[in-house]
Amino acid sequence: MPTDTPRVVLLLGAPGAGKDTQADRLVEESGFVPVPSSQIIQKKFAESPNDPDVKRESARYDKGFLVDPRFVGKWITEFVGDALRGGKPLVFSGSPRTVPEAEVELKGLDELVGIENMLAINLVLDESVARERILKRRFCKAHNHPVPGSPEFAHLTKCPIDGSELFVRPLDDPKLLGQRFDEYHALTVPTIEFVRKSGMPFYDIDGSLPIQAIHEQIMAIVERRLAPVPAT
Repeated sequence: MPTDTPRVVLLLGAPGAGKDTQADRLVEESGFVPVPSSQIIQKKFAESPNDPDVKRESARYDKGFLVDPRFVGKWITEFVGDALRGGKPLVFSGSPRTVPEAEVELKGLDELVGIENMLAINLVLDESVARERILKRRFCKAHNHPVPGSPEFAHLTKCPIDGSELFVRPLDDPKLLGQRFDEYHALTVPTIEFVRKSGMPFYDIDGSLPIQAIHEQIMAIVERRLAPVPAT
């Protein structure tokens, strides 16, 4: 039986669609615990730099390729098991990114909370707009908060949340965008469709809307005031 509010929210979409920005809003304003897949991956890279498998995947990641889903699914499932014990809802930002990763994560999550107590939100955004956003956005050094490249944030020199220095991620190098979007279309788009048909409540939101408007739609979904998109 579904709970009044979801235990797990998956934010899906293309690179630059605003997943991290919206995840931060749920964390700051609604008490969600973040499941930051990129940070979980980078932490594993830092913990085992001499492991041959980790070294190989780290080198691929730095070139814009996705990490082997066998590793990602395992690492994230471990993180989630620990996080859920705290009793707070979780928000995933950009994970799962491949169908094999989704198979591992959704199976584990279904066992932990039940598929009916999860929901997925797909931020739909034109690729040309997503590319432009990536080239303008920055992140904070202290906690990796995303700072969008939209005009209202362009003047900032420090993170508006923690005051730390801003930087451009190496992954957002313009030379890597082609590879990243090739990976997105080949691997992540089929994953989004896999999640759509998984039985989990699924929603599409226009990712080109203002940040606040998207957040308000997400809150309406989280509070179960909007019906999910029927699976086709």
